[in-house]
Order: sequence, then structure tokens, then C-alpha cells
Amino acid sequence: MTDDDARHAGPAAECVACPLCAGLAALRRASPEAVEHLVKAGTELLLAARTLLEGPASDGREPHPAGTRMRRVDVG
Repeated sequence: MTDDDARHAGPAAECVACPLCAGLAALRRASPEAVEHLVKAGTELLLAARTLLEGPASDGREPHPAGTRMRRVDVG
């Protein structure tokens, strides 16, 4: 079997139930405009998640009236 034959043979049996493979197959069939829209929406979703994880900007004031101080710990 040549490489070209393998590409047109279809997905392997283990890829039929895999949501990642199914999603990639759907993207291959989608119009370029739809893919572009999905990429933009995914970017916005990641930016929103990043904003939530970073939390509010620190201005040097005590964040809690009870006097407990929080400290930002960079991971990674």
C-alpha cells in the first residue's frame, strides 16, 4: 500500500470513537470561514480564561478587610 492509498483509506478503527479524531475530521470537512470563526472564538475563550486565572491587578492595597494578605505565586 502506498502513502497515498493509506491517506484515502479512512480512519483507523480506534479513531471512530475518539472525540479528538472526530473533531479533526469535522474540521477537515468544514468551510475555511467556519474554521476561522472557530479559531477566533477559541482564542477569545482562552483569553477570558487567562484573565480569570490571573485575577485582579494588584494596586498595593490590602485585598481583604480582615487584614489577611494574599501573595501572588508564579507557577512555571
